[in-house]
Amino acid sequence: MDRALIAAGWALCAFWSFGLALPLAAQWYRRFSRLVRGLELPDAWPALTVVVTAKDEGDRISDCLSSLLASDYPDLTLIAVNDRSEDSTGEDIDRLAATDPRIQAVHINELPSEWLGKNHAMWQGAQAAQGDWILFTDGDVIYQPETIRLAMAWSLKHRLDHLALVPSMTGGGLFEAALISIFGLIFAGATQSWLIRLRTRHIYAGVGAFNLVRREFYEQAGGHVPIAYDVADDLKLAQLLKRHGARADLLIAGRYLNIRWQQSAWSTITGLEKNGFAGLDYSIFRTCWALAAACVLFYSPVVVLALASGPPTWGFAATLVVSHLAYAGGALVFGSRPWVLPLMLPASMGIFFAFLRSMVITLRQGGVRWRDTFYPLDELRRRRYR
Repeated sequence: MDRALIAAGWALCAFWSFGLALPLAAQWYRRFSRLVRGLELPDAWPALTVVVTAKDEGDRISDCLSSLLASDYPDLTLIAVNDRSEDSTGEDIDRLAATDPRIQAVHINELPSEWLGKNHAMWQGAQAAQGDWILFTDGDVIYQPETIRLAMAWSLKHRLDHLALVPSMTGGGLFEAALISIFGLIFAGATQSWLIRLRTRHIYAGVGAFNLVRREFYEQAGGHVPIAYDVADDLKLAQLLKRHGARADLLIAGRYLNIRWQQSAWSTITGLEKNGFAGLDYSIFRTCWALAAACVLFYSPVVVLALASGPPTWGFAATLVVSHLAYAGGALVFGSRPWVLPLMLPASMGIFFAFLRSMVITLRQGGVRWRDTFYPLDELRRRRYR
């Protein structure tokens, strides 16, 4: 019994160390601010079109577009797509477009039945793009003036076809920051995105706030058409591009890219309603298995240490230390606060509840409601990109 406990404890510690702590350490080492320091700039800059999609972002779209217009990138145009907004989003876009010829406004009034709303909006924006590169971003992201220029320089230097940047999460209370840090930890472990530069098509990651793609490659892969009915549009775009042989990379943007992901701790939980179950392919078995495995990963050290003591439990004690350090490190990597460390276990309960809630709500209502449109579960399962 003692041998089994010893083996289990140190195996769990190894999993935390190499499956989660190592990817986070690698991402921190490969953070954008460090890698672009002293980066040699190209002699010529390719034309770039930024596609900004927004639905009911009237309180944030102006700040986003203004930050993009302040960019020091030398050849930049904006396609601002108003996706059936019912607030002032369309008027705000038109007002800015009237003051700067670099902005082209696209207004969508109807959604075709074979598309999800955001995917269709991005596709419409891409159709209007003229640049050699396209940057897909959301209407609530704030850019620093040099962000796009440095991202393009990095992409050209490494001959990339796709570059994703993870934004820094701003604002919010302590428990909201704790929840975001758990989500970042799960993202790092699930995607292993520090290995994304490998040519294997099985490692990929996309970020809705910043997906920079080479236009020619994007069009050869079919654009957003193959992923027209996928809720996880950013991740599926990365999968699509990688399967077509894309050279890809993912970096932590730090101060170069900022977003307020949600408005409270509770909205962080409810914000996973459409994505949680979708990220597990709408599979009840996979979701239950993932949640059970996560519970073992996070909570078994506490249970074992509460019930036993002595040398056989030292592996579980080490796991508890490593897991909390990885969690605090992940908070630092993803722009949150390292002092959320004591909240790892309660925050993990919140995120696991969010995934369970996503599954229950999706099954109960028979589909996903997103951007005021309902998408049947049978269609989401049948038409998801595999």
